[in-house]
Amino acid sequence: MELLQAFFEKVPMAALFLSLAIGYGIGRIKIGKFQLGGLTGSLLAAVIIGQVGVPVDPVVKQMMFSLFIFSTGYVCGPQFVASLNRKTLKLLHLAVFSGIVVFVTIWGVARVLDLDKGTAAGLLAGATTESASIGTASEGLQRLNLGADEVRKLESNIGVAYALTYLFGMTVVMFFCSRAAPRLMGIDLKTEASLLEAEMGGAGIKLAPGQFEAFGSFRAQAYIVSEADAAGMTVGDLEQRFGVKVITAASQDRRIEISPELVLQPEFRLALQGETGKVLQAGRFVGHETANVSALGFIQEERDVVVTNKTLVGRTLAQTRESFNLRGRHGVQVPRMYRLEQEIEMYPQTEINLGDTVRIVGEAGDVARAADELGYSQFESHLVDHVYLGTGMLVGILMGLVNVYVAGVPIGLGIGGGCLVSGLIFGWLRARRPTFGHLPAPTAKYLQEFGLAIFIVSVGLATGPQAIEQIMKYGLMLPLVGVFVALVPLLAQVFYGRYVLKINPVVLCGALAGNLTMTPALNMVIENAESGTPVMGYTVSYAVSNVILTFLGPIIVFAV
Repeated sequence: MELLQAFFEKVPMAALFLSLAIGYGIGRIKIGKFQLGGLTGSLLAAVIIGQVGVPVDPVVKQMMFSLFIFSTGYVCGPQFVASLNRKTLKLLHLAVFSGIVVFVTIWGVARVLDLDKGTAAGLLAGATTESASIGTASEGLQRLNLGADEVRKLESNIGVAYALTYLFGMTVVMFFCSRAAPRLMGIDLKTEASLLEAEMGGAGIKLAPGQFEAFGSFRAQAYIVSEADAAGMTVGDLEQRFGVKVITAASQDRRIEISPELVLQPEFRLALQGETGKVLQAGRFVGHETANVSALGFIQEERDVVVTNKTLVGRTLAQTRESFNLRGRHGVQVPRMYRLEQEIEMYPQTEINLGDTVRIVGEAGDVARAADELGYSQFESHLVDHVYLGTGMLVGILMGLVNVYVAGVPIGLGIGGGCLVSGLIFGWLRARRPTFGHLPAPTAKYLQEFGLAIFIVSVGLATGPQAIEQIMKYGLMLPLVGVFVALVPLLAQVFYGRYVLKINPVVLCGALAGNLTMTPALNMVIENAESGTPVMGYTVSYAVSNVILTFLGPIIVFAV
């Protein structure tokens, strides 16, 4: 033990990476559908390793938390701003209501059980699965007129309470959203999801991620001009009359340049693309189908595009199809749509938000033109605009240093809160002006996960022997309190959201998962509903509650 302690004192980063390796190894183990997860596993591993005494560099801890919280704001920024409108008012209302109930519940429990500030803050982070509040609560403690030893003790209590309640909070949220909430509302989740799909205009086969219909509604086919009525017609007239696109044309084995003024001649071969029925109708008018595609070949492309076109934001897909008409104008189709990395079901009444990602498919030139009208293309790139990233971080740090004194107590965002606000602003600016500030989605996701993992491990290692003291003091009480703290806001949201705000029950189940920032709970709701409709309630709730619960950390510290 002494040898291990000496080694970790000399090379403390070894303890960090050992905790990560053991934690993520444990986190991969699945028992049925249950999986601990890498972050929880790493925290538990760090608490155990921390018993030998490991020095933790506060600069590394602060830096990793700042990277994590800035990346979180950057990713959520466009959706957070998009949620501030009348159409999402009910979900925004529910998110604020949830935050108030969470605060009142934890404040009341802390008063009744005489919990210290650190334990109360750890209860918030663990029971609501909002790990970011650990960092903001720790910064809040440092703003109080407490001795250094007292602050270290309370910070240790945050980590212990978080470790003891996170697993129980996560389990409660997952079970409640997918099983208990539908029963309390007296509904069958699958049936209600089907009704919502019908209301949104959905029909046909439900496709899993990566699937597509073999006989889709969009196709390309080659035809020979042989009908007298078609000969002499221009390409532009043919496209306008039948709503198809002439992609390429050839005469014998020679390719012909396409233009709207091109006059069709007998024996011309045309590649028509568009909706299946329209292509077949145009093909019969033109002549007959042919298998000879010599000199007709064209390149198809699939591209993800982030929506920044202001004229599309807030419109339904049905309205967009009528006014924008991607298929008619550009000959492309849109098979997929994503929001906060969650796939959105594409029903006629589905609304488009700023920052949504749509996947467009078609001929390469058409795809490029359509992408320019929609927003900016997401090409696979490993390049990061470090000027933008560094500037955003610096702005967040400076914002966090600004304090306003109230009754002698410094009140401010703190570095964590400043970086969160800065991330929201810089992420929103990037979505509106995509010519600068490139931070690829996989990179932002990595910064989130790695930054949080190192921060959580640092918290676990810093708990040291005090972890055992806390566990002996509270025993099983803290996990049970964690269940209570998670359950009360969920119950309150079900009745308030369903009977006061009149939110659709399927959307409400997704909102419950979002307000407790629990993506695995959303996945369970989707699985039980056999529908992607719960995502409609999740994205707005997740973006807003991430901000609210993060700022609840220091509020709990000041109030308890």
